[in-house]
Amino acid sequence: MHRIHIEDNFITEEDAAILIEEQSNPSEVNPYPEYYSKRYGGTAFPYNSRVISMLNKYGHKSNEMHKKLNGFVNDIYIFKAFGSVWTPGTKGDLHIDAQDPEPFIEWSTIIYLDDDYTGGKIYFPNQNFEYAPKKFSAVFFPSAGSEHIHGVTTIQSGVRHTALYMHTSLPEHVDPDFLKPGQRAVWGATAYNRWKND
Repeated sequence: MHRIHIEDNFITEEDAAILIEEQSNPSEVNPYPEYYSKRYGGTAFPYNSRVISMLNKYGHKSNEMHKKLNGFVNDIYIFKAFGSVWTPGTKGDLHIDAQDPEPFIEWSTIIYLDDDYTGGKIYFPNQNFEYAPKKFSAVFFPSAGSEHIHGVTTIQSGVRHTALYMHTSLPEHVDPDFLKPGQRAVWGATAYNRWKND
C-alpha cells in the first residue's frame, strides 16, 4: 500500500479561479521578500495579499491533511508555497522534492486548479502509480528520501495550473507568511513531554 493520497474537491471552484486569474492577470505585483531568493525554483504567482491569503487558506488545510494522513501529532508548517503553469510540450522529469538545497522538506501537496488539458499526469514509478489530475483535487505524499520520486508527463494540449506546497516540521525553515496570527513555530518533537512522565 502506497502513501500517496488523492483528495477530490480540495479547493473550491471559486478559489481555484482566483488563483488562475492571479497567475494570468495579477491584481497587484510586489517584490518578494529577500528570503525567497534563497529558495530553489520560482513561482507563477505574484506576491500580493490576495494570493497570500488564498495560499494560507489551503496551506493550513494541507498541513492538517498531512497530520491526519501520517498520524503526526505535532505541528506541520509551510516551507514554501508556489504556483506553476504548464504549457504544451512541457513536462516534469523524475525528481525528489526534498533535494539540495532543501533536504528538510518532509511532505508535498499539489492542488490542481483546472483540468482543461491533455497529458500532465503525475506518476510515481516506485509505487507503479499515476494520476490524471481532476480539477479542484489535490495529491498528498511524503517528500523525504527517494521513496516518492515522481514526474509529470508531457502536456499535449491546453494549459495546466497548479498550486503547490512543501511542508516541514522544522521551525527554522518556516515561511513567516504562513504562520497563523500569534503562532510561534517550535519543533514539536523536542517539546513533546509524554515520554518524560512515563
